[in-house]
Amino acid sequence: MTAGERAFDLKISETFFRLVTESIRLFSNKKKRLLSINDVVNDRSSSAAQIKDTYRPGSLKEHLRIIPTDGDVGLSLTILESSAEAIDGSIPDLQEVVGSSVSFASAVSLVLFDFIVEENTTEVINKLGLDVEDAQAFRAAAKRTETNVIPIR
Repeated sequence: MTAGERAFDLKISETFFRLVTESIRLFSNKKKRLLSINDVVNDRSSSAAQIKDTYRPGSLKEHLRIIPTDGDVGLSLTILESSAEAIDGSIPDLQEVVGSSVSFASAVSLVLFDFIVEENTTEVINKLGLDVEDAQAFRAAAKRTETNVIPIR
């Protein structure tokens, strides 16, 4: 870890781990080079503040239900301090929207959810290994709020 970075050792669920690996795959293919979860989170952290406005509260709650945060799988994350601050800064708004406590790891999960939705890949649902009921709920949750504003990234 260098100056200007923050390290996290997280214990995540298997489903969250699959979300992480699928995000790495999609992001690497998009950038046409092999990247890491650190790269994905650093690139996508700026979208954390907009998640509360981009999705219905029920969609965010459903994502967190279908892809639980806590588990037994270890994940080491070393990201830029600015990325950590952006995600930390989104947590109070996310807590207000979902109506319950949101951990840093859960906020990262929502950032990855936003990326997956943006990539609009239904094949991801199969790769996450969701059962039929959760896959249908995930599809329903993976819809952005209709607006006439086009986000610029």
